[in-house]
Amino acid sequence: MKIILITFLSVLLICCNKSNEENNFKKHSNEVENIAICDTIEFYSDSTNFGAKTKNKIDIYKIVTNQNTFIKLFLYKKDNSLWVLNDSLKVDGDFINKLNCEISDFNNDNLKDLLFVSGTAARGGNVVQTLVLYSNEKLKWIKNSENYPNLMYNKNLDCLDSFILTGGNTTCFLKIENDSLKEFARVEQRDRLITSEVLEKNGKWKELYKVKDYSEDMKRFINYNPLQERE
Repeated sequence: MKIILITFLSVLLICCNKSNEENNFKKHSNEVENIAICDTIEFYSDSTNFGAKTKNKIDIYKIVTNQNTFIKLFLYKKDNSLWVLNDSLKVDGDFINKLNCEISDFNNDNLKDLLFVSGTAARGGNVVQTLVLYSNEKLKWIKNSENYPNLMYNKNLDCLDSFILTGGNTTCFLKIENDSLKEFARVEQRDRLITSEVLEKNGKWKELYKVKDYSEDMKRFINYNPLQERE
């Protein structure tokens, strides 16, 4: 009886140890899978144009992990001969496309801002971008800029315009309000027609023009009233 009891306890101990080893292995495996391995796949820096010219520097890192891709921005301010960190920002990014950073004045305040590629659209012609303004010595993320592809500053109207490709195409005219873009007019080219509309104060769209389109070319417009194409 004593021998049987000892044998039983030995088998039980072996099974318990095996179970613990399996649990520890599973736990360790899960921990390994959850480790976010980071790697900087693209870097951009500007210390001469962004913000207050020669007084600011911006560094941009595109970082990929085993879970996601994001873009980290660091804004520096010159203190004597040293660069001192003044602000930072993190936005979601896209693994495939290059940043293609553009430093330019997008709100006509004589200070240079930043526009960079941050996403992939369903249609290849729609370049998804993020707009970051230099405002009060900080980085101001325009949070819905990703909804308006192919952004450009419109000097004629002192606004931004976006060119959206769908079944036809639409030029959207946009004003910056706080941290967002607000559409106030648009020109749509579709089904052999060009239609211009403006948003009224009551929130309804008013049609200004509807003209026949005899061209096969896609048109981007620089004005909605009167209709005027970008050259």
